[in-house]
Amino acid sequence: MTNTERKNHDKYMLWAIFAIAFCGSVLHGARVWMLCGIAILTAKAVDVAVSMIRRTDFDSTDHSSELSALIFTLMLPVNIPVYVMVTSIVLAVAVGKHMFGGRDVYPFNLAALTMCCAAVNWPDKVFSAVAPFAKVDLLSGYTAQATISNASLIKDGGVPPYSTFDMLVGNYPGVMGADFVIVIAVIGLFMIARRKITWHIPVTFLVTCAAIAYLFPRVYGFSRLESISLEMLNGSVFFVALFMLADPATTPKTPKAKVVFGFLTAVLAMIFRYVGSFDIGTCFALLLINTLDGYIERICGGKKVKIELPEETGTEQTKEKSRGIVKNVKLEKAEKTEKPPKAEKVKTPHDAIVLISETEDKIDNVIYSTRTLSIEEILKAEEEQKKRRKAGK
Repeated sequence: MTNTERKNHDKYMLWAIFAIAFCGSVLHGARVWMLCGIAILTAKAVDVAVSMIRRTDFDSTDHSSELSALIFTLMLPVNIPVYVMVTSIVLAVAVGKHMFGGRDVYPFNLAALTMCCAAVNWPDKVFSAVAPFAKVDLLSGYTAQATISNASLIKDGGVPPYSTFDMLVGNYPGVMGADFVIVIAVIGLFMIARRKITWHIPVTFLVTCAAIAYLFPRVYGFSRLESISLEMLNGSVFFVALFMLADPATTPKTPKAKVVFGFLTAVLAMIFRYVGSFDIGTCFALLLINTLDGYIERICGGKKVKIELPEETGTEQTKEKSRGIVKNVKLEKAEKTEKPPKAEKVKTPHDAIVLISETEDKIDNVIYSTRTLSIEEILKAEEEQKKRRKAGK
């Protein structure tokens, strides 16, 4: 994905997130906008601080941190304490993004990483649920109308006492934005139609989750179709499929690899939902499958680039180009195989000593001489030696 394509993707995703946030503010009040604003400022502040520490230019076109922070925020209940949200965002952006190199090179989905960080440290606050139109204190988030989420209720063997329509529109105790299934589905279809995301991962993920819910229902006393509705309309399944699994930085690039990625994430997510300790098994599953992203891309066959040379048959111009290519290749090979010229032998102090010794022996007509020569005698002997060599030639 090019830089321009990534900018367009982030822009559309931000508009989609703001649409979800608007729906959340209708049911949960102005605190939704306050928390979204704090999330954006926190993510941006971490990016600026890291660029200052590294002494690099700040990339104002990079909105991945803010987008991930908003996705994470809309998966939280409206009564979440501000310190929980801020601490999780700081840790995820600073460690999960910048310690791995920054924009588009981080291996783990930032929103999923932030959610897992918050869930592990503050599970009682993250998995709370607030009824629509409940009175919530703007600053502290205190409310007397908090309860457990539908996903937690299903995990404990219960059944949510709400109609399918209420669960489709998010009219039940839940989180700020991830429960509006109809709105999320419409946004997803719009994004696919505009080719801002591809259908491979979200559709494969949702179909696989629905198939597992049909084949292995965990809510007794209900039909298999009712099991699908209970599993798919709770636990932020549609929200994760659109806003997390469509992240181009942490997902495969080829269609076949995307289908495999979506299938494996769905299988692991449903296993975590059935036997795991947390309601958001999808986020943990996504982080684990992120580690296999490159391997999935390789086994499914990456995109190959084919380079074709001009054929011998065809027009004269084509033939000349072909001959020129072959000729250039031969010349390059000849240049590579040509032996470099031998370097001239450099005289060392040892060679000078040998020359003096030989000259002394010739003058004295002995094998080993003990006489010490002057500089003039040495130079004269060297000139005579050169003359004899020339005469011999």
